[in-house]
Amino acid sequence: MYDVIIVGAGAAGLMAAISAGRNGKRALIIEHTNKIGEKIRISGGGRCN
Repeated sequence: MYDVIIVGAGAAGLMAAISAGRNGKRALIIEHTNKIGEKIRISGGGRCN
């Protein structure tokens, strides 16, 4: 059983999961691609979108 379900493993989704974990909650991240945070890694100059 999860306390939080997060749709999307981009920057916001990952931060939401981290925040939930730090507050003692179990989080499930649902992502449609094979790799999480991919957009963060490939964004130019450290900028997202």
